[in-house]
Amino acid sequence: MKASIIEVGLPTGNIPQVQPAIETCLRETGDVLIGRQIYDEETLFVVRLFGDSIQCHLKVLSEAFHNKLIDSFQIVTCHLFKVVFKDESYQSALRGFPLHPGESWFQAVDEPRAAYLCLLSPQLKQEQISWLAQQKSIVQWTRES
Repeated sequence: MKASIIEVGLPTGNIPQVQPAIETCLRETGDVLIGRQIYDEETLFVVRLFGDSIQCHLKVLSEAFHNKLIDSFQIVTCHLFKVVFKDESYQSALRGFPLHPGESWFQAVDEPRAAYLCLLSPQLKQEQISWLAQQKSIVQWTRES
């Protein structure tokens, strides 16, 4: 089953202003912040939507965008796979994962040894399975429901 997520790009310095507003929406809707990826001056937040809760998020994110607190946000529908590693030094390995156009990966927010793959297909392609199987640092990978 496909998951709906919201990807939010913002300057890292704006996290203290933006994160509390996002967390308020999460408490109201039951949605979950599943990913955070920091790229020096830019940060990506990923929110997983569990119901018809987009309106709360659109209001908060539109206002933050209008006030120039965030650079972008988009709703993405994909198949989520969770990958768990033996240690926290997985990012360099995951950069080699064979993604297809429109696919991405991001760090799990509360698990330093985990990351999510956001894929277009419900089944991993053979090249992706082979890549995962060859990685000695991977403990497990599972499809999120």
